Amino acid sequence: MLVDAHAHLDWYTDALPEALKQIEKLRIQTVAVAMDVPSYLKTLEISRSCPLVIPTFGIHPWEAARYVDRLHELDRYLQDTPVIGEAGLDFHYVKDKELYPGQMKVFEYQCSWARRLSKPMNLHTRGADHEILEMMRRYRIGKSIIHWYAGPVSMMEEYLAAGCWFTVGIDVLNPRKTPGIAAILPLERILLETDNPDGYRWLSQEIGLPDLLLKILEKLAGIRGIPADELENRLWQNWQDFLGSSTNDER
Repeated sequence: MLVDAHAHLDWYTDALPEALKQIEKLRIQTVAVAMDVPSYLKTLEISRSCPLVIPTFGIHPWEAARYVDRLHELDRYLQDTPVIGEAGLDFHYVKDKELYPGQMKVFEYQCSWARRLSKPMNLHTRGADHEILEMMRRYRIGKSIIHWYAGPVSMMEEYLAAGCWFTVGIDVLNPRKTPGIAAILPLERILLETDNPDGYRWLSQEIGLPDLLLKILEKLAGIRGIPADELENRLWQNWQDFLGSSTNDER
């Protein structure tokens, strides 16, 4: 069974029925992250029509300023979500440094809930790798997903030591880029992601649909020199290890 560890299903408009159809047909367990409260509520509604969709709640750093003075409004959603995300910090795309303290406050609040309820996180780390790792250590957050990592390899090693998994996504489909971390990550710490629907626009100017995951799987299999079906089995095991559950789930 395939797993898409990071997608924004609430961003689909007219293509949502086709996306859900592909998820069902290809049997892709899809972690549907949220960026704010309305995003989560829409994702919850989508998940009711597709049991393979796992809705998760988090406040994305781009949305943090709207919640910095309303943190307790997040409590009910942080209690309910199985994974807190998409959460994190962004000191790369967000250029206004006056927003950074608010990002830190909102992220720390989510980390406190992750620690309190022993929940993993789905993390956005752009330009803030040191700060996020320090926060994870402070709150003793273990298992988390590092989404679309673009930081230094030395920091990747520290995240691995902290118990993190890394996603491999559309970067590997870019012929202008080297395989990067996809070639060197420990195989047991890799998950796949699409960042659909907009992640693929960065590469091709086209909307991403769930079957994009098959292309990522095939490309990663080639990079690692492993048959695609064998790699799929390994990645499913990784997902079970991340969840801390048995491997007896339906395949």
